[in-house]
Amino acid sequence: MKVWFAALCLLASLIASARAGDDNLIPQGNMEQRDGNQPVGMQLTGAAEYRSLGERRDNASNGVALTSTKLAGEITATVTPIDPKAGKWFRFTFRGLPQQNFAVKDDDLYIKVAFYGGQGGDHGKTSYDYKEKKIYDQIEQARKDLASNGLRKVRGAEAWQTYQLDFMLPFPQVDTVKISVGFGHGSAEKTSEAAFLVDEFRLIRIAAPAAAEQVPQQPSAITPRGKLLPIGGRWYYDAVDGETAVPKTFTTANADRLIYKDAVYSTPFAGNTSATLRPGFKLLDASVVKQEKQLADNVTISFDATAMIVHTHGFPNHPTGVFPEQGFGNPSYIGEQNSTYYFPLVPKESAKQTVTDTTNSNRALHMGPIGLAVNGVVFFNPFDMGNTDATDLMDRCCGHPNQNDQYHYHKYPICINSPWADEGKAHSPLLGWAFDGVPVYGPYESTDVMAKDVKGEHALNGLNAHYDEQRGWHYHVTPGRFPYLIGGFWGVEETRNRQRPGGGMGGPGGPSGRGGPDGQQGGPGGQNGGRRRPPMGPPPPPQDQQ
Repeated sequence: MKVWFAALCLLASLIASARAGDDNLIPQGNMEQRDGNQPVGMQLTGAAEYRSLGERRDNASNGVALTSTKLAGEITATVTPIDPKAGKWFRFTFRGLPQQNFAVKDDDLYIKVAFYGGQGGDHGKTSYDYKEKKIYDQIEQARKDLASNGLRKVRGAEAWQTYQLDFMLPFPQVDTVKISVGFGHGSAEKTSEAAFLVDEFRLIRIAAPAAAEQVPQQPSAITPRGKLLPIGGRWYYDAVDGETAVPKTFTTANADRLIYKDAVYSTPFAGNTSATLRPGFKLLDASVVKQEKQLADNVTISFDATAMIVHTHGFPNHPTGVFPEQGFGNPSYIGEQNSTYYFPLVPKESAKQTVTDTTNSNRALHMGPIGLAVNGVVFFNPFDMGNTDATDLMDRCCGHPNQNDQYHYHKYPICINSPWADEGKAHSPLLGWAFDGVPVYGPYESTDVMAKDVKGEHALNGLNAHYDEQRGWHYHVTPGRFPYLIGGFWGVEETRNRQRPGGGMGGPGGPSGRGGPDGQQGGPGGQNGGRRRPPMGPPPPPQDQQ
């Protein structure tokens, strides 16, 4: 394996299941505890190996490798007892990474749930039915659509993604489910990097879907449980049990009741407020984490009359590369932040919309943070210090730390989709917000259509933005095409984000001797360039970068 690729590998687990407010029905879904040669509470068959998923430079954890040089393999988790009276609808998700040589025939990579029941406490003895979903076509689609999001614009699909299956208990007698991820008809032609890596099983209860949907469902769509109390803008509180007031602060314990309304209802912070502190992360007191531990409220959210206010410690909730990169590359740590960011509840269109150029000469987007993902990690503009394209300096989840130890993204951060599965079959879910309050969505506009490929009146403008009736003005990430995240601010930037250390502008350039990633200097400028109203034609979008 080439050195540059090994340095950027990211085979690590997601957040451990044992965290505050967790509703996972699979007790050891993070696969960290071993029972002989398999994870506790799970069964492996065929070409399924329980092992560390990492390599020499990986921030790795334990999981299962399904190796397609063999004919078949499977991992199964049994969940019992299940009370149908508590709700019949469930969502199973897991994280998977298809290595570049993983291959099967007949689309034979699957998620399966089998239903069992019994009588008099004799759980799970009678088989009733099963539901199966093939997912190999998703891998093939991602290899096509997201290749240019990767290192040197290749292998972008070789990253951790969320896969999902929603199901209903088909009979009242069902009290046990067996959930499997497996493959058949293995057909890998090469013996190396031929596995599908599996981690983080999660099974949660969900509300029954509406009988008839008026719009295609985003993967993150949910059904509110109670009465919606308006907060401001597109935000609501899902009040239950007679509640009449909105909480002052949203944390891991109640983030699943903070509702965002666009084309659907969603809970963008649910599953994204916690983080796992991994060995090698640096804390505010400059100490370095020695043993893995949980940070329940990595992200907290509150509101004032005009803004959503997000406080973040800045730790990613997904796999990362190992930083510092010893002997070469990036010498910075992934370090704790103490940052608060403000996002206008009702974005106000800017009178001067400047589209960034490919050399950053017009400073349309300042250095340092320009927005925030739903997991509390900041967005940066496309440039490294020296105004060079920064997007090939990332780890495989599209992030890296700067000289202030601030982990951040320059392009589509595919790993933050948790707990959603963006299968490219509907409009992508929300990923975060720019500092003008305008939301940033994933790459897809509709089934198998990336927003960057839309033509005509609805095409993205040079800001990577366009308008629709459900979402208003919004940005889309554009894998492989500059400016990758956003190309400038459509709205008026919230100035409070640029007035505090670690919260916006300011800060030194890179350490001497390396140029350092992401020096933070300069300010916005340049000429008006963005499309400003729906009836007007957009400025031409930038061309794909080769």
